[in-house]
Amino acid sequence: MRNIDNKEIVAGAMAALATGDNRPFYDAMAEDVIWRPMVGGVWGEVHHGREQARDNLFAPLRKQYASAYTNTATNIFGAGDAVIVEAQGSVTLKSGKAYNNRYCFVIEMAGGKMKEVREYLDSALAEAVLEPLKG
Repeated sequence: MRNIDNKEIVAGAMAALATGDNRPFYDAMAEDVIWRPMVGGVWGEVHHGREQARDNLFAPLRKQYASAYTNTATNIFGAGDAVIVEAQGSVTLKSGKAYNNRYCFVIEMAGGKMKEVREYLDSALAEAVLEPLKG
């Protein structure tokens, strides 16, 4: 059995996310992943661990969605333990608004899992369209 490289692991997770299936992306994160949004304000909270990211970021966001969330990679670059993904997210919110943000994920891999994800996004768009995660 050949080893799958880090870029292939992330590409597979992103391919599933492009169809609305977030499970492979979640499974590709290490238990102790650090999810680090590279923005300020309510969207800048760092999440330590897969469960904390799920409970404090992903689950509250999903509650706002009226449709399946997709995030489609437009470019994936990989070298060694680093993978960089440019992506386009798309979802319709319960408010009726579209939330179509662009992302850049800088991912540090270890042991075939995402150890740290640095997420760059348009935080002004997130603040204008999404409900805050904390009130």
